Amino acid sequence: MFPVTFQTSVIAVAQIFAMGAMGFYLVRSGRIHETGLKLLSFLSINIFFPLFIFYQIIAHFDAVHIPFWWQFPLINMSLALTGLLIASLVTLRHQGHLKDGFVAVSCLNNGGYIPMLIVLSLPLGHWAGQLYACVIFSIMGFDLCLWSFGVWLITKDKSGRMDLRNLINPPLMSMFAAMLIVLTVGGHIVPEAVLKPIKILGDAALPMAMIVIGGNLSLSIASKVSWTQVSGAVLIKLIVLPLITLIVLSVAKLNPFVSFVAILQASMPTSITISVIARNFGTKNQDFINRGILVTHLLSMITIPIFLGIYGKLIN
Repeated sequence: MFPVTFQTSVIAVAQIFAMGAMGFYLVRSGRIHETGLKLLSFLSINIFFPLFIFYQIIAHFDAVHIPFWWQFPLINMSLALTGLLIASLVTLRHQGHLKDGFVAVSCLNNGGYIPMLIVLSLPLGHWAGQLYACVIFSIMGFDLCLWSFGVWLITKDKSGRMDLRNLINPPLMSMFAAMLIVLTVGGHIVPEAVLKPIKILGDAALPMAMIVIGGNLSLSIASKVSWTQVSGAVLIKLIVLPLITLIVLSVAKLNPFVSFVAILQASMPTSITISVIARNFGTKNQDFINRGILVTHLLSMITIPIFLGIYGKLIN
């Protein structure tokens, strides 16, 4: 259904990481410091990305043409819980703060920015608009996992409990607001005079996010954790989960939109947001997490095109 090949995936991933390289350079060269990066991250998460989500749902979500929209949040929830189960079994006999970092790196994927950029970069034609909305719906499942047991895993050595108040965040609230409007009165109720500035500001979310991701990866290089220590988590995140997803998709024969978003999300590296959370709470495992983020992002430049290419062959 979608023109996804190894070649198109390589081009899309290369374009994305070229944007991330700008953030890497700006931080590495000292033109943006960690405080500036935190400001860009704050603006992206709390203003630009919520506006981007709101516009994409209002403009592209049609419950008549996408009656299966409720399945997309389940994709990231299933991936996170599967990764959690596998990583927990692997570390069953291990103790210490690195265990929780290992599990977090293994199961929490970069479910928002990079999937959206790949959809923007792939030659999807008239399917692109609906796929934007589908990926955004899948982010809802990721947010539910990240801000519940994700934060608990990262901060367990300090807080010891799960705080569901973390689920009240701008991206998720924007998503719920837009869906409520579309499902009740329809997206047309939002006037163009309001929607246009929302779109203009929201369009800044993805390039700004890549600058933040590149900058965070630059900071991750300073972490002291050995690469071999994160190899198990990297293997689970970039190889095991995508392979399991491909096997399930080959057997289940899901809707093409659902299956495409599933393999796309399964191929993603570890979430950048968990680094911000670890730094904010000053947790002991933040060096391990930063190294895991760095390695999964670097290797995903190879693994994402491979698994998307395999998927493209599988559905043809």
